[in-house]
Amino acid sequence: MTRTASTEHPMHTDLSALWTQAIADFEAGRFAESDALCVQLIQQAPDKPLAYALLARICHAMGLVREATFNAFQASQRVEGQSAEDILIVSTLLTDLTEWQLAKASLGFIDPDRIGPETLLGLGRQYSTLDDQPRALDCIRRARAAGLEGPFVAHMEGIVLSFTGPIDQAVAACEEAVAQAPAYGHAHWSAAQFGRKDGGLSRIERMRAALQEDGLSNEDITYLHFGLFKELDTLDDTDAAWDALVSGARARRSVTNHDAARETAAFDALVAATPASYLEQVADVPRDATPIFVVGMPRTGTTLLERILGNHPQIETCGELNDFRQQMQWANNRRTSLTLDVDVGPFVAGLDANVLGKRYLAKTKWLTRGKAFYSDKHPLNMLWCGPILKALPHAKIIHLRRNPMDSCFSNLKELFAPEYYPYSYALDELAAHYRNYNRLMQHWHAIAPGRILDVRYEDLVMHPEHEARRVQEYLGLPAVEGVTDILANRKVTTTASTLQLRQPIHTRNIAGWKRYARGLAPLEAQLQDLIDAYEGRAAAAA
Repeated sequence: MTRTASTEHPMHTDLSALWTQAIADFEAGRFAESDALCVQLIQQAPDKPLAYALLARICHAMGLVREATFNAFQASQRVEGQSAEDILIVSTLLTDLTEWQLAKASLGFIDPDRIGPETLLGLGRQYSTLDDQPRALDCIRRARAAGLEGPFVAHMEGIVLSFTGPIDQAVAACEEAVAQAPAYGHAHWSAAQFGRKDGGLSRIERMRAALQEDGLSNEDITYLHFGLFKELDTLDDTDAAWDALVSGARARRSVTNHDAARETAAFDALVAATPASYLEQVADVPRDATPIFVVGMPRTGTTLLERILGNHPQIETCGELNDFRQQMQWANNRRTSLTLDVDVGPFVAGLDANVLGKRYLAKTKWLTRGKAFYSDKHPLNMLWCGPILKALPHAKIIHLRRNPMDSCFSNLKELFAPEYYPYSYALDELAAHYRNYNRLMQHWHAIAPGRILDVRYEDLVMHPEHEARRVQEYLGLPAVEGVTDILANRKVTTTASTLQLRQPIHTRNIAGWKRYARGLAPLEAQLQDLIDAYEGRAAAAA
């Protein structure tokens, strides 16, 4: 099968018919047939991007990451002068392949003044995905001004406003979406997240009413229950809140693919593939800029630490990057799942550390803004601490730890994007995952002593100045006063912590799980030894 197209031997035929058939073959999984038609399309119209884009999709579907990236690049070089719709297709493809710099550059060929409202909305969605929320908001508002309305449009504006502010406008947009579509679960959930406490009772009543409607999708049911949990938790009705949380988690788990035994086997394989000798030979890579990987389980303080880091003048914060995992896939020319695959052992063992390290640095350089240090805070990078230190021997890794029960409860009550953190909707799977995570981090410490700095969430919020100085010392940076003033950091964040970061550092979430101790008792019993060890280390350190 052709993986990269040639423009030799042009033929003349009906391009629209070829394109329609190529799409049909791709969607039916007939990749060889679709591939051959793409080659014909490129031979006939070598300056058009979409056949290259479809070739990239074919290769990506087959796990051929290098060929997918190559063809996506070819598509990106042909977007000038193309329709906005075609450029959006290419930009979305580049985003899926973690080629964010090219994806964003491609959008520069679209003139917002010359496109219709539907395309403006698509442009806004793409800018939001690429974390350019001001441009996203501008496009959405242009689309609305041009007459495009509906609950989805209003809700999308509300979500973007929740990142940029003002929050009252975000609430108003979400309320507009709910008024137009009373069973729109995601909009209800957003209104619950952003709304003020004094409106909670009315929002609870309407969510309960929505749940009585016939024909609700699993997504609507899930969002409505998680929205109810948020409102009831805020009002301290913990019994009803727990019931809502359990119902929401059960609904999401019913459509989530996760196997705790396979996950444990994958962690076993990763540990076995990275023995004590794993870091004896490391890559030789440029050291112009030092990446700081902030890792841990999600919802354990990683975003808070990132905000503190971002207040240091020598550090650029880059959010949750997918680049390290993507470059591992490129180096091995093989796709992996978001979670660990059981055959992760050969995957890790086969990595070319020099290729991996150089590509990661090259692909993230545009984000550093010339600073000496930059942070990458994707929690899933905790899976890859060994490969990170092998490919980037000058990298720094800061590991956020949190009490096991608070860690697991913070995951349970968060409704993550589909496919992310699938262990988080059942107590026994949460317990199994926490054990796997804990032993993997112990393993990384064992094979890389002194290379990873542990920061306890509890210490960070109780003694932020002390912990900030400890972090700066680990990084080899001069201590800067005032870095813990997270309200002074105005950079937009799109993580689940976006609203919490509009408050000063506080300790209210320490031991928050105890309000739900009865429901969480099975989880506590499964993690008791790890809870005792965590609390014992904290007492000893004090």
